[in-house]
Order: sequence, then structure tokens, then C-alpha cells
Amino acid sequence: MALTKITADMTDATVSTVAGTQTLTNKTLTSPAITGTVLEDVYALSGTSASLEPDNGSVQTHTLSGNTTYSDGFSAGEAITLMIDDGTAHTITWPTMTWVNNGASAPTLATTGYTVIAIWKVSTTLYGALVGDSS
Repeated sequence: MALTKITADMTDATVSTVAGTQTLTNKTLTSPAITGTVLEDVYALSGTSASLEPDNGSVQTHTLSGNTTYSDGFSAGEAITLMIDDGTAHTITWPTMTWVNNGASAPTLATTGYTVIAIWKVSTTLYGALVGDSS
């Protein structure tokens, strides 16, 4: 379904649609300005087998209930912030990931509070970085 802009001086030349292909001649396209606060979706993971899926939310939390295996649900260009709460020293099995800090190793989880990890994908490579010092 196409939407049509109706104006008082309507001619075939003033019809605009949101479907189809339009030819732009002598037009300047500008990026929209973002003002105010950006609201991010927060999603709570559960269970011991979880897909890290950015479509669920850009901030994801997980209180571990046992040893956990994460899988890669990312497409190129997607990113999340993962907040893991592990008070009982569970083990995480990560998807194939390039760790860019923390000595190029997966972080040791904090025993109190959250361990925060930034995860993003460029092309086919999944990257992870410990946020803060995990203490």
C-alpha cells in the first residue's frame, strides 16, 4: 500500500509515495538529528543455554542459575551490553569470540554484583570486551 501526500496544488509531479523507487534530482539528503535521551530495550536472559540475540534488546541481563553456554545470534553491525550476575562461581562457555582486552581472554566473573561485557560483530567476527575492572 502506498501513501500519497496530498497538497492544495496537487499535480502528478507533487505525488510522493513510500513504496517504489524515486528519482532525486538536485536534492540534499541530511541525517536526522537525535535529541533527548535514547531509550534502549533491556532484556532478561534466563536458563543455562542462551542465545545472545541483539533483537531482544541492546542491554541484556543474566543472573546465572548454573554453568551456562551462550550462542552467537548476531548479524554484522549489531552490538549489546551484557550484564552477568554470578554469585556462585558458575562457568560460561562463550561462542567463538575475539577478546580485545583483559589479556585477550574471557573475563573472570565477579562474585558480587555484575560483570559487564560489551559484545559486537564486525563482518563475521564476534568481539567482546570487559567493561571496567570486574572487581
